[in-house]
Amino acid sequence: MTETLTMRRAMPAEAARVMAILEDGKRSIARFGIEQWQHGYPDLASVERDLACDACWVAEDATGALVGTLALRLDADPEYIAPGLAWLTPNTAPDGTPTYAAIHRCATAAEALKRGVMGFMFAAAEDLTRQAGRASLRIDTHPGNVAMRSFLTRHGFTELAPFELKTKGNDETDLTRIAYEKLV
Repeated sequence: MTETLTMRRAMPAEAARVMAILEDGKRSIARFGIEQWQHGYPDLASVERDLACDACWVAEDATGALVGTLALRLDADPEYIAPGLAWLTPNTAPDGTPTYAAIHRCATAAEALKRGVMGFMFAAAEDLTRQAGRASLRIDTHPGNVAMRSFLTRHGFTELAPFELKTKGNDETDLTRIAYEKLV
């Protein structure tokens, strides 16, 4: 049975639900014993920033329940212009526009795990990336987040290299991440 899902931009009134889904994601990541998302980030301010720039997306099931979230950025991502990081695509086109979109802060609601929510959202993000004229989709994750690393590989992303994130205003101590990219 295939579940009926839709993906749409989140509304400001849904910030608390988006944050609750991210909290479910934090609990899922905690089982790996890594520091990613375990010290406050992402927080409500992160969600509100995503909402303010129309980057916060949600998956809604047939009942209208919000069951997943991700941030999809179509603007240049300063974290992804790390010196020495060799992406599959250049950072910008000749006219200065980014050649990629970036996914951040993705999570599935605990009650919707194993229902294909994140796979659906990534496929929809790829469609939006193509529609925006971008050539690729970029993401990063913690080296110890084995579930996400496996998910990205299964969904056609190429593992590129480890890099050090600049601080995102959080108190995580280990900011080493693995860069991934998928041509769309």
